[in-house]
Amino acid sequence: MINKGIIEQEVAELKKMREMTMTRIEQLRKMAPEGCTLRAIRHGNTKQFFARRNSSENNGTYIKKKDRRIAETLARLEYNEKLVHVLSEEINELEELNCIPEANPYLSALTEVNDLKRELINVPYIPDEEYRYKWICQSYDGPGFRDGSPEFYTKNELRVRSKSEVIIADFLNSFNIPFLYEKPLKFKSGQIVHPDFTLLNIKKREEVVWEHLGMMDDIEYRNNAFMKIREYESNGYYQGLNLILTFETGKHPMNTRTLRNMIRDVAKEWGSTVTEDSGS
Repeated sequence: MINKGIIEQEVAELKKMREMTMTRIEQLRKMAPEGCTLRAIRHGNTKQFFARRNSSENNGTYIKKKDRRIAETLARLEYNEKLVHVLSEEINELEELNCIPEANPYLSALTEVNDLKRELINVPYIPDEEYRYKWICQSYDGPGFRDGSPEFYTKNELRVRSKSEVIIADFLNSFNIPFLYEKPLKFKSGQIVHPDFTLLNIKKREEVVWEHLGMMDDIEYRNNAFMKIREYESNGYYQGLNLILTFETGKHPMNTRTLRNMIRDVAKEWGSTVTEDSGS
């Protein structure tokens, strides 16, 4: 039997969400060009956005890159209007006791928005697991491996560049910290770098990059490593905040017990589900 009290509580929450969304719509309408909707098209390898004043316009006014915020505002306005519609439907269904909607209304509304516009929208209230899954499944181009280079694989068959990276990746997996290997990162100068690991702090929904500097007894490598660290700092990445740095030399290899304890503590702080017994 359906618990009426739970349904009434859910309806109240949905109505609160709808009121907040309607308030957000009013704010967005003040920011958006009056009476305009967003048209999004793909032209070759580029995405183009237009502000249309009515549906009879073929394209509308082209939105330049420097005016991207206009496109974002119009996309968010369209999304929130669809969200109000989805919330209203679910409220009606619950009030009529027909069914309890299982879908996340924020995601349901998002599916009704053009896929080119979705990237302009920061969707609130996505459950952690859905956010984690979407983050893990993103596609990107890594630097690849040269023919004949040594092959190192993690327990999950991810190819990495060294034995130390195998250890790091396996510990990250053991402690359920989501990560991507050599995901491209664009600096302010336009330079593209590929950190060894990009981690997701699911608690804050923020990315943290990890560089393992494993040949610090080589002078040229060490000088390049320090330059790399300076570049990260110049672009807002700082050790202990959003940057993790680990080091080793031939004579002083990585201490796996210390590494394991560090990753375990990070997992606990970030709210990751620790699946490995700390004593194993």
